[in-house]
Amino acid sequence: MRPQTRPDAYSQSAVVSSSSLQASIIGSNIIRDGGNIFDAAMATSAALCVTQNNLCGLGGDMFALVRVDGKPIVDINGSGRSSHNASISNYIEMGLDRIPERGPLSAITVPGLVSGWKEIFEKYCSFDLQELFGPAINLAENGFPITLKYRESIEKSYPALGPYNWLSLFAPNSVFPAVGSVFKQPLLAKSLKLIADEGPDSFYRGHLADKIISGLKGTEVLLDEQDLKDHKATIGRPMSTEYHEHTIYETSPNSQGSTLLLWLNLLNLIEESGNNDRLDNFSQDLLAGIIAYRQRKEITDPDFHKLPEYFLTRGFSEKILKENNNMVEKDTYKHSQGDTTYFCIADSDGNSISMIQSNYLGFGSGVSPEGTGFILQNRGSYFTLDETHKNALKPNKRTFHTLSAAMIEYEGKFRFSLGTMGGDIQPQVHFQLVKDLLRSKMSPQTALDSPRWAFPHTIYEGPYDIIIEEEAFEKLSSMNLHGLLPIRKESFSSLFGHAHIVGLEDNAVVCGGADPRGDGAAIPVT
Repeated sequence: MRPQTRPDAYSQSAVVSSSSLQASIIGSNIIRDGGNIFDAAMATSAALCVTQNNLCGLGGDMFALVRVDGKPIVDINGSGRSSHNASISNYIEMGLDRIPERGPLSAITVPGLVSGWKEIFEKYCSFDLQELFGPAINLAENGFPITLKYRESIEKSYPALGPYNWLSLFAPNSVFPAVGSVFKQPLLAKSLKLIADEGPDSFYRGHLADKIISGLKGTEVLLDEQDLKDHKATIGRPMSTEYHEHTIYETSPNSQGSTLLLWLNLLNLIEESGNNDRLDNFSQDLLAGIIAYRQRKEITDPDFHKLPEYFLTRGFSEKILKENNNMVEKDTYKHSQGDTTYFCIADSDGNSISMIQSNYLGFGSGVSPEGTGFILQNRGSYFTLDETHKNALKPNKRTFHTLSAAMIEYEGKFRFSLGTMGGDIQPQVHFQLVKDLLRSKMSPQTALDSPRWAFPHTIYEGPYDIIIEEEAFEKLSSMNLHGLLPIRKESFSSLFGHAHIVGLEDNAVVCGGADPRGDGAAIPVT
């Protein structure tokens, strides 16, 4: 086991954990100054759109689980639908057999983050938007010091995004900002000010919407005024299952969160049987995960294809466990990892938010509506042009979404919020954190510091290998894997996600941790 990289953050009030130190401090300051955790979430989320807009931003999506103590957990789906102008025939007529990952033809879904903000602000917040967005506006106007990971993200994105107006915002004259230099974003500050002054509706039906549409004139972006006007977030209830006497909640489809719940159901059966002697614990975990991942093909926009009602039933788990416990189909194509940021907040009363936001690939499409200072996401590039596939592109459709956020209760009481960036491997990191917290009884920071493994896997292709962090490689690679997949050693890196956890102890003390693979920190409110 890797030694703790930092102590767990403890507070008798609240803990904010995100992958940006500035954002975590801003959120904790809001609570210190009398705001609630949802005020802090708005301020933290807005700050992340400035300090980590390589991973998220006003042009991206969000999902969140919201818990007000004594009430059912609420699932907020702030993911955007495809333009009403988008269709498979559009791309086929252009001679394309897949949606481009970058550029204007990849920016085909409405940014949904701000619609999620609207729901959180109107239902749960006590401060006004000027107070909540003031710190983020200040960061954008007056700048923040560039971290090494942010600089590396700009440099890594340059070959793909250099041809688009991303360049003028993040690497003018093809010069990358130096680590520690102060990075200012005056156009983004103006966009945030419009939202703060006019409310979130400004983004979809107000002055900011006008700026977005006028800023896209002359581009090939399909989004138009009607797409923005028609968009709103979806509010519902999360999906859940039981594991080790706890209730695990995940964001609902089109989020991939239900993959984890199916995985835990399969593991429950394996653990109950007590007769699967040919596999050690790691191999059992891995096999159950690979079987669950095969079923992700059922996940897409439920308005077009509902997740089957049997998906989380015991009978279905028994059926697929019996049918699929021998061979793994191998794939040889390596796929891109999504770039995302996750944060969570909890207080001593049992209120919590588990929230994830993203551009999809780093800096999204690379296309900015002129004059707005933010980049449109490229989440729609995950659609397929195969008309027979459940995730086929259609107008006004939400794509299968890698974003997922989790929350855990015990006997109706709040225990943990957790999540991670990492694209398709997010349920795999969720699983390892749930196992470490509930099965191994680790503290949040110890669980986050623990070495990880992953099997990269999309809904279109199967896994091609198992990657294991160096500290665990010797132990796990010697396990009885029965040739499931080739094994590869990887260094301690973002390939295994940037995860965060907050939890509530029995004595009403809040405990949190932050992933050492990222730039963030868990900040206790004092």
